[in-house]
Amino acid sequence: MQLNTQFNPLPQLNAETAKRDKTLEKIAAAQQLNMEDSASRAIASMFQSDISSMSQGVMNANDGIAMMQIADSTLTNLSQQTQTLNDLSVRYNSAALDSSQKQMLQGEFNRTVQSMQQSIDSTSFNGQPLFDNNFTFSLGEGTLSASVGNVSPQTLSIDNQSSIKAYAQNIASVQSDTGSAVNGFISATDSLLAKITATSAAKSQIADTDMAKAISEFQRSNNQISASQIAMAHQTDFLHQSIGRLLA
Repeated sequence: MQLNTQFNPLPQLNAETAKRDKTLEKIAAAQQLNMEDSASRAIASMFQSDISSMSQGVMNANDGIAMMQIADSTLTNLSQQTQTLNDLSVRYNSAALDSSQKQMLQGEFNRTVQSMQQSIDSTSFNGQPLFDNNFTFSLGEGTLSASVGNVSPQTLSIDNQSSIKAYAQNIASVQSDTGSAVNGFISATDSLLAKITATSAAKSQIADTDMAKAISEFQRSNNQISASQIAMAHQTDFLHQSIGRLLA
């Protein structure tokens, strides 16, 4: 008499092993591997598209901040040079000076104006002149505009202190607008970063592995497999003993 004493693994054991291995893959990849629902994939893709768009918006806003800071630096220098122009004008309009002295002051005044204009003309960002220009930045969910006014000093005259004071006021106004633009970009950046965080969390709920849950599932499946293997081992040992008694 010949008896078959070999046992195939139970179907439940095979299924539990496959489930455990898949959970282990999820833990290693931190990504839901069985996201087969087309609606879930579409939503996750939409979230990722929004995140990418808003991330680019943050980069654009940072460009806007850098641009306005460059303009502000030039405006600060222009303000200081305007004070020099005003000092030269005050001295020039002194009745105690002769024509030769006034000519020297006029030459220094002209050189200062020329230097200021060169500074304005050379102030640019990515090859674009900043002064007397308007810029629009895409922020992913909208746009934000910023402009830098005209501050050319070419019309200033050494014998007209009023025009120099008006020019100084214009610089102060443009600088204030530049500061407001920077604050606007910073506020937009903060808002975008908050939305990116929230959107990433929403996407994670759909596409990413819940690590605590995945590890719990792995432990449960692994324990189930171990229990099944122990049971099978006892069953096999019991069968061998029974066969031995039959053949004795």
